[in-house]
Order: sequence, then C-alpha cells, then structure tokens
Amino acid sequence: MISARKFCQESGYPVAIFLTYSFDPLFFERVPLDDLSVGDTRRILILADAGEIAEAMKRCIGQVFHLGRKYTLAEAKASNLFHPKMIVRLSPDGGRVWIGSGNLTYTGWGGNHELATTWSIGPGTDDAGGWLAEILRSVATVTSSEAFRAQIETVRSSIPWLEVPSGDAAQSPVLLGMPNRPLAPQLARRWDGRRFTTVKIYTGSTDVDGAFLLWAHKIFGVTNATVCLTPSFASFEVRQLAKIPIEVRFVERDPKRRVHAKLYWFSGPDGHAAIMGSANCSAAAWLANHDNGNVELITVYDTAERADFAPILRDFDGDLLLPKDFLGAPVKPMEQPGSESAGPSYRITSIRLRASGRTIEALVEPEPGHEATLMIETKQHVLRVPMKLSGARLVGRLSEEIALGVEPVFATMEIPSGSGLVVTPPRWIDNERAIENAARDRHVDPNHEVFSGHGFGGASEQRIMQAIYAISSSLLNFETPDLPSLPKERSGQNKSETDDEAGDEQVRPVDPSTLTYSLNEQGGGAHTPDQGGAHGVSLQGIMRMLFATEDEPEIDLSQERWSADEPEKFAPDDEPGSDRGNPPQLSAPRSDAETLASLREQIDHFLSELARPSFAEGCPASTLAQALVFPILLGVKGNEEGWLPDDVLASVACRVVQVMLLKRYGRDKPRGLFRQVQTRYAVAGKRAEFLKAIGDGALYTVLLAALAKPEAYSVASLVQQADAIHHVMACPDLVALSDPDQRATLTQNVIIRDAAFAIGERAARLAVAMEELTACLETWNRANPGGTHRSTLQRAGSVLWSGQGWEVTPRTPAETYCVGVKLDTVAADDTDIQRAIDELWHAMREGRATFAATPMHAEA
Repeated sequence: MISARKFCQESGYPVAIFLTYSFDPLFFERVPLDDLSVGDTRRILILADAGEIAEAMKRCIGQVFHLGRKYTLAEAKASNLFHPKMIVRLSPDGGRVWIGSGNLTYTGWGGNHELATTWSIGPGTDDAGGWLAEILRSVATVTSSEAFRAQIETVRSSIPWLEVPSGDAAQSPVLLGMPNRPLAPQLARRWDGRRFTTVKIYTGSTDVDGAFLLWAHKIFGVTNATVCLTPSFASFEVRQLAKIPIEVRFVERDPKRRVHAKLYWFSGPDGHAAIMGSANCSAAAWLANHDNGNVELITVYDTAERADFAPILRDFDGDLLLPKDFLGAPVKPMEQPGSESAGPSYRITSIRLRASGRTIEALVEPEPGHEATLMIETKQHVLRVPMKLSGARLVGRLSEEIALGVEPVFATMEIPSGSGLVVTPPRWIDNERAIENAARDRHVDPNHEVFSGHGFGGASEQRIMQAIYAISSSLLNFETPDLPSLPKERSGQNKSETDDEAGDEQVRPVDPSTLTYSLNEQGGGAHTPDQGGAHGVSLQGIMRMLFATEDEPEIDLSQERWSADEPEKFAPDDEPGSDRGNPPQLSAPRSDAETLASLREQIDHFLSELARPSFAEGCPASTLAQALVFPILLGVKGNEEGWLPDDVLASVACRVVQVMLLKRYGRDKPRGLFRQVQTRYAVAGKRAEFLKAIGDGALYTVLLAALAKPEAYSVASLVQQADAIHHVMACPDLVALSDPDQRATLTQNVIIRDAAFAIGERAARLAVAMEELTACLETWNRANPGGTHRSTLQRAGSVLWSGQGWEVTPRTPAETYCVGVKLDTVAADDTDIQRAIDELWHAMREGRATFAATPMHAEA
C-alpha cells in the first residue's frame, strides 16, 4: 500500500479533493498540505463530517494559517455520519485515486492500522474514471458550502474527461452508500446469485447485534465469520451474536495500535471476492437508510486473488477466540449521531468573501429573519457587518478600507430572536480571491514567477527572500536585473528557519553563501524595443513587473495540542497501547506574519542602501528608475498578498521620494538621489541619455499611484503623502519624453488598484492643497521671523514645518530636539492655516467610498 504522504507528493496533479470523516486542521497544515505542495497541487478541497469539524475548530481557532485561503473546507451535514475516506488528485490529462480507511488526521496517516489502495484513472488507463463525477455530485448534496460547490464546478469544467459517461454501473470499482441508497442492497445486486461460506473482516468498530453478519448469511449464505479488531472498540454483545446462525470468532492484532482498517474477504464455491474502504461492520454503514444511514465509500474486488491479499490475510491465522473470551463489557456503539437539542438554534453553514473582496455572503440554518449582523474578529479589531436577506442568503458589504488580514478569519452571526439576540458558533470565512490565487495556473518561467504574477505567486519565504536578495544585489551593484536568471525554488529547509544561533548583526538580506545561483550581468540602456510596447513605452526589468500585460489575466483581490486520538471513538483510559507507532515528523510552518516581518526588513535594508552617498556617486541612469521602484514593487506585492495594508505602501513610497528628491548629500550638492545622477549626466553631456532612462512617465505613474491611492488617517500621513506628491508633480524630467496618451495607457495598466482615480483626481487636488498650505505657512513665517529656525524639544510623531520643508519626528525616542514649528500649534492661532489643513483633508477624502462596515471601538 502506498502511503497517503507519498500519494500526495506525486507530481503532475494540480487538483486534490479529500473526503473524510475526521479532519484535524493542525495536522493537515503541517503534513499533508506540505506534501501537496511538493506535488504542485494548488486547488485543494476537503469535505468532512460537520460534527467532527465543529469539535476540531474548538481546538484550532487561532492556530491555523491557511484555512479558507489556500484550501476549501466544507461541512457535510449527513443524516447520520459522513464517513467516506478518499483522496482524488486530478489534472486535465488524468488522475489518481486513493481509497481507504484512514481519516485526514494524525492517527489516520500513521497512528492506526489502516488499509488503502490507489490506482490511476482517466484517458488511456484501465479505469476511465467516469464514475467519479457522480460521486462528487452526490457528496456535494450533503453540504451547504457554496464555496465547495463552486470549486467542484470549477474542477469539472477544467477537466473534460470527468464528464465521460461511466457506462454500466456494475463495472464501477467503487460503491457509494448514501442515506437513501445504502451499500448492502447495491452489493446484493452486484453479486446477485453468488454464494460464499466464510468472511474474514477487519473493522474499526461494530454495532451491537451484528446486523451485517446476519445480512451476509441471508444474502450470500455465509456460515463462518472471523473478525479482527481492537477489543475496546467492539460493541458486539455475546447474547446477540449467539442468535445469528453464523459461527463468529475473533483474532487480535498488535494491541499497541488500534485496528481501524476495514476489509471484507469472502470465500466460497464461487471463488473469492473482497471489499475495502470506509464501512465498519455495522448496520449504519451497510443497511440503515434515511436518518440512520451513513455516507460510506468502498472499493469492490469482484474476483480477488488470494496471493494479492496474503499479507493482510495472515493476520487471521492466529488463535481464534470465542466471543465470550474476546469481548468485554459492551461499549456504546460508535455510529450514533450526536444530539443537537442542547446546541444553538442557528448555525452558519456557508460564509464566503466574494472575489471582489467586498461582498460577503452567508447561509444560516434554519433560515433567519430579514436582517442580522455578522461579527468578524481580526487581530486588530472586531467588525460589525450589517447583513440583509437576499433570496436564501444573507448578504453584506465590506468598506474599501477594511482588510481581513493574511490569516484565516472566523465570524459569528448575531440574529434577532424574540426580544434578544442569538449568536451562532464561529465559522471560518472562505476567501474566494485568496483560494483562486492559490489555485491558479502558473504557466510562466519558474525563475520569473515570484514577481510576474499576482502577489508573490505562492512562493515560499525562502524563495521570496532569495529573489529579493538577487534583485537588490544586482541593483545596488549598478546592474539591470536579469529576472529570468532568478533562482528556482529549492527543496529542503531554509537555513534561516532552523539556525538557533542568529548573529548580532543588523538585519541584512539573505546570506549569499546559502544561495546556489549567480546573477547574469546585463548592460546597456534602460529599454529594449521588444519589451512593454503595449503601454506605449518600452519597459524593462523591475519596471515591467509593475505593469500588466495583455497575456496576463487580471485577478481581482481585495506549539499546539492537536488531536492525536481518532475522534471516531476514544479508547478507555486503561486500554493498553500508548505506543502509537512512529508518527509523521512535523515541522511548524512560518506564518504569513513572520514572512511579513522578513519582507519589511528587506525593504528597510534596501532603502538604507539606496540612500548611501556611494550609490549616488556611481548609479547609472539605466538603474536609477528600477532601483527607485523596487521597494514599491515589494510593497505592491505584499499588499496583493494581503500582508501589507495600503498605508504601508504609501509609507514606502514616501520614503522612496525622500531619498529620490529630498535627501541632503552635503553643502552645495544637489538634493536627492535623482538630482545627483541628473547633474552627473548633465556635466558629462549625457542629458538625453538620462531622460531616455527616466522620462517616459513610467516612474512618474508608479510613484503617484502608490502615493495617492492609499487614504491617510492621520495628519502626519496626510502631510507626508501630499508633500511627496507635490515634489513628484514638480519634477518635469519624469515626463519629459512622454505624451498624455502614453501616460493614460500607463495609468490604466499599472498594477496598483484604483490608479486612475489616484493619479487623475486625488493627486492633483492634494498637490494644489499642499501648495496652499505651504503658502500660508510662509506668510506666517514672514510675520514671525525666526520662529522656524529655533531647535526645540518635540514629542515623537510631531508634524513640523520650516523653510527647509516638512518633517515628522520619529516614534522613538519619546522626545527629540528638532528645527521647525509644530503644525497643530500654529494652526490653533491662525485660521488660514487651519482652513488650508481642512482643504488638504477634503482633497484626500473627496471621492472615497461610503463605508458599509466600521471597526468597533471599545467604549471608554
């Protein structure tokens, strides 16, 4: 039997679908999800029993990183238990199937004795797989998750061979038992007329009266049964078994590990046949219908060769025990549906954030009234989203400024009931845009994919940091980055994650000694004629990554305790067998928050290197524009991933403009990196070459979009953004070689969202308002000579103005000596200055969206 881990690591199958009874999200995100990544699987769907998921989530909220973002989890609300165990991995060319007894848990993948089988399906194989579509359609009927159903439809539409008719159902290698279509009648029809005398059974649990054994006697003539299971999981009663006209004996296998396998080996005058899968030896698994029947899945071997099953059948060669010698005191049968009478009256069965990033839809059982309030709790705040009934769904809308963060988000629903409110249990939000981003095809050069797609293209932290180091090293060494030569994703651990002896040095890029690649030097000018022509200008390298291309589809985006015990049934405390075997080795993944911290460090380091005088002295024009936009590219990609909010992008862009246009390099030297390089080229008689590198409007477009798109929420941010915009718009060389049509095309194609509004409306208004504010301050300064030249003690975060420009004091230390006057102080006594500040706020806020959801603030 191939292990489930090796099965998931097989390459070439971008889709994976899991059916399971129990689901442990902590285990899944630490082992199977990593295995699927090795196998390049990107679209992952999981359907598990609703009761089991509810119990798992009680343990796991706050400890999962990818739920609802990298995989879709759905609750199956079957009438009794949703009990199948299947993994399907698919591609347009074919697929692989794994069917067995193990759940998607630690014990199911290594702690128990389990059985499974695998085979290939699809075109050109012995099994065309036509039966699979019907299986998926049937199981989709027991879940209310709209995200899961939508994903199933996406899978079916992208894999045409799934819809090939299955032909004669009797030839299907599997049988699906549903509450309205139990397994036993299906098997009776399939083996109609066959006779067997013995059956050997592996089972994880049983019912009380041996209903399956009696059925096997009546239908197939079985007179002898040998059962292998862990005694503490047997619910058989000796008196009930004595009533069955079958001789029942038991064998015990390895008491240190639970038997959870399910196998039925039939022998008789008509040869051998076998069944393997999820069905235990119980009425609920085989015979019960409607509210008492399980959903089960089995593989059927109509004609089985004993040699193929010999290693398993040898377990039945041991001592045969009578029921009275094997069975202890009766235990409660495993397969009893849980009572919900004491539970809450409402339950969220589906909640998804649509691809727009704003519309949120929920299904609640039973259907509530016309209005409710969705409570979304993030690490920063709690959001209250008004929801209104639209058809069968409750629908609400998030405001433009609300971001749900980079990790799974859970929500509850407040529903009016009588004179009070009923609050549902929490349910995770399925983020459609994040799931599609994780699932999308990436038919690009693997050396190029980190920056060429949306976000960081699903790359690992090591891969992202390698790419950042490669590009930053190239730029800081005055080279034009050769993006196709970036390193491929490497397997193995990232040294930085395992090395306990971190150095005392300041934060630096990834250590080059850990990398196995070299950068190809690329000389020449800033442009090549065959790149980026669709924008009306030729774009290259980093700049090209900031503009969409016609062949690039746009995607709209806005140590724990885990269950080591099989949740199907818990062994008594005195059960021998604390040794569960060798479990899979786990490694705790780094969260997106940790990756975000590394990304911030790399941005800070690059900006500090960019500001060095030595860089200004040697930087060529061909490198200047790309070096200036590289930190913004990282900010944009981090924002697309959901790691960086808009205000951080604006902060990065402000720091870029500070280095580019305002940094002081010494007495009698031009201010700013831009003018340092510009002057050097002018002295050398190469002004035309300089303008060719930076004057096509691309740098201008990126800067204004990054500065003006985010909305400021503090005076400090407002002033910094507006001042930076003013300086960019006052630099004519940035658009010296462009025309309005070219700039309009660039604005439409820059990958920063809402760039057209930011550049065409907000930026111009902010620049005008900033000029007015500066003029008012200059008037005040003339009336109060010397007031801006004194060095005074100012608190952290103070907004200061002097004849040299604006300054916001750093957050640390708490107080520092600075030159300039404090804006709020002078505004308090000068109505013209206060009016100019109000106009600046008006320019920032004009045209913004009306908020539909607002953060809850704690009351004083």
